[in-house]
Amino acid sequence: MLTFTLHIPKLTEEQQIQLEETLLKVPQVDAFVLTEAGDVEITSGKETLRDMAAALYSWASNYTGMLLSASVSCHGKEPMVLGKHSPNEMMHYLVTCHTVR
Repeated sequence: MLTFTLHIPKLTEEQQIQLEETLLKVPQVDAFVLTEAGDVEITSGKETLRDMAAALYSWASNYTGMLLSASVSCHGKEPMVLGKHSPNEMMHYLVTCHTVR
């Protein structure tokens, strides 16, 4: 399983519900809000990583500026801003987040 943090600006209730619904549709993905500031810990199976990345990009694309204000990070690595990288680049970055749970 891969565990990483999604950093996003404070969401409206509707945006948060949409994010939760988006991630619930992807098998082997678990997510929970860490802080009011918009940090969300996400755990994903390697085999569903492509679907999870596509779902995140799709969700963020629905909100003006979200792709450039959302980023992912893990294990103290420099955060990767979604809008500055392709979904494939994000997947390669996330593979380094491998943890055993």
